[in-house]
Amino acid sequence: MVDESARIDSVPIWFKGVNLNFAENLLYSREPGAPSSKRGKAGKEDSKIAVTEIREGYTEVRDVTWGQLRKQVAELADAMKAHGVKKGDRVLVVASNSVDTLKVFFAITTLGGLFSSSSTDMGVQGVLQRALQVAPKVWVVSCLW
Repeated sequence: MVDESARIDSVPIWFKGVNLNFAENLLYSREPGAPSSKRGKAGKEDSKIAVTEIREGYTEVRDVTWGQLRKQVAELADAMKAHGVKKGDRVLVVASNSVDTLKVFFAITTLGGLFSSSSTDMGVQGVLQRALQVAPKVWVVSCLW
């Protein structure tokens, strides 16, 4: 049911009591015949390639396996959790489009945090404006030299 009298800026309640973790559903699969709460790796085995990063100008090509991706996302999520990031917290990421940014995105959403990004080419003023809008608990900044 949609509450048509609700204000446009109110957050609707979609499926009360149901939780869905975006990162978990992308990093794992469901084992056939197993309960939906059981994580599986069917089609996403540790040795299979999860993502390929190709830098501009085809200067670098990097494959990341599902095993590497899950391990690195878990390490980042643990570090963020140790620094107090929890469900509902906003995290601002200032970085380029890369596999590393994807890992940070998954780590934040694993914890139930909200990912907001700002491209490095937005400049200082653009990044600061985004930060003011989002009021992040944590900033993650990636610098490529």
